[in-house]
Amino acid sequence: MATSTDLYYETVWKSKCSSNEKSFLASWQGLSLFSHSMLVVFLPFYAFTTYCILMKTPKTMDSVKFVLLNAHCWACYIDILVCSLITPYFFFPTISGFPVGLLRVFGVPTSVQVLIGLTSSMFMGTSLVALFENRSSCIPSNRFRITKKKSRFLYFLFNCTVIIGYLIPPFCNIPEQESAKLFLLQTIPCPTEEFFYTEVFVLTIDKFWYNYLWMATGSMVLILLFQIIFYSVCCIYYLYISTTAMISPKTRKYQRSFFLGTVAQVVVPFLFLVIPVGGLISSIYFDYYNQALNNSCVLFFSFHGFASTIIITLVHHPYRTFLFKVVTFDRSSGRSTFLSN
Repeated sequence: MATSTDLYYETVWKSKCSSNEKSFLASWQGLSLFSHSMLVVFLPFYAFTTYCILMKTPKTMDSVKFVLLNAHCWACYIDILVCSLITPYFFFPTISGFPVGLLRVFGVPTSVQVLIGLTSSMFMGTSLVALFENRSSCIPSNRFRITKKKSRFLYFLFNCTVIIGYLIPPFCNIPEQESAKLFLLQTIPCPTEEFFYTEVFVLTIDKFWYNYLWMATGSMVLILLFQIIFYSVCCIYYLYISTTAMISPKTRKYQRSFFLGTVAQVVVPFLFLVIPVGGLISSIYFDYYNQALNNSCVLFFSFHGFASTIIITLVHHPYRTFLFKVVTFDRSSGRSTFLSN
């Protein structure tokens, strides 16, 4: 039985939109090909950096080994989600789309994939908070340091619970999909043909839930960002400004070096998040639909984990030294290279 969207496709879309030229990048095949190809290139770098953290981290960095590995794994996992497991084909400026990744092949419902993608992105932010909290708590004179493992566990459990909790209400109010798709055609009257022959998932069309999603998600991002900034300020104050002599000059120099490396590890990849997200938010604000732009933003977003991996390897002295040895085929043992700059 023909649906309303089928009727729209046969009468309106074919007469007004079918003649529109569509680039290969705007198709789901283009998105899938480019994203999967990128992952093939990225995976060896992910593996190499993971090996460096596990096997080449010196004793002086034991306190940060776990949180560094945790942040690295989350960044890589997000890239793998975007490039291979989910690979979202968005129809911005609407909150709709469909996945073209492996999870779809395995029959995972699209709503579940959307929930996985949103929570995973937020958890990646929490892993960065943990990285900066670790740097802050390693400074003995810091009055804001968290000293008890139980307190730290409850602190991050609360963060994760809030992230999951704010997503539950909109997922309990998902609209009827066929009527929702027809409603979206008022905003994007000429979507790509994929809109009509795939199972497009519409998260919401209700104005209340639409505003709730943007405001709640924006608030969560700001809360995570505030925590990162707070711990960064603590590090800056106690490492560069405070004259309290509770650590030796050598230890202070080491902690300064690692703090700067941590900042670089976060700031540089952050650009690969801000640029595509900014582009998508702009398309929503101006009600501008361009499928090639949507797909380009997804692909650009995928460089986040790769950039993070490169920065980790380059800014931390033990990993950089090991990388140099691998590249130059240096097998000499030499003197220890496990001292930080």
